[in-house]
Amino acid sequence: MLDLDALRPHFVRVFGDGKALDEWFSLLLHYSLVVSVADAYSDFGTVGRAVLEMLAGNKGVKISADDTTRILQGLLTLPPHPDVPESLKQLKAAGFRMVTLTNSSPSAVKAQLQHSGLTSYFEESVSVESVHRFKPDLEVYRSAASHLGAKADELLLIAAHAWDVFGAMKAGWQAAFIARNGITLFPLGPKPTIIGPDMRAVTAAILR
Repeated sequence: MLDLDALRPHFVRVFGDGKALDEWFSLLLHYSLVVSVADAYSDFGTVGRAVLEMLAGNKGVKISADDTTRILQGLLTLPPHPDVPESLKQLKAAGFRMVTLTNSSPSAVKAQLQHSGLTSYFEESVSVESVHRFKPDLEVYRSAASHLGAKADELLLIAAHAWDVFGAMKAGWQAAFIARNGITLFPLGPKPTIIGPDMRAVTAAILR
């Protein structure tokens, strides 16, 4: 839903290369899985800070406390992708029950939704903190289904991350994949019911 590219100028300033944002986010996903598998859970922001320091060390860059704070605080103020608000409005008007399922802490996702203006579209936000595992650990999706009082196959995940779609579908959920910027699905995973280039296309397919 939210546009991570808004953080790219920070990475250009600190690392001299905007591609460092993609490296950082990949490390964040990698080590969130590491701490899940190793039963060493820390919240997403803490892992994000740790891998930012790790990336700086790998690149021989001295990152200041202020720059670290700007990047991590920037996660809380990401704008929505332009196609998201109207799409959520259409889905809510159609009567769908909508929640967020996020790796972020409850306080972080609350700030993200408030800043992006998306709070009113969701019934609630479900965080991985309840199980101390990060997506795509299957326990996250199973716990969310139980919390919502729903069977797995009654739930549809909409995501722009192939790993999230993979996890949800392996847990028995349906899924819709937003293939932003030509991102492709993991070939060994099940194929989602819906695939579209943006939220508008996915919403249109859901409402069809």
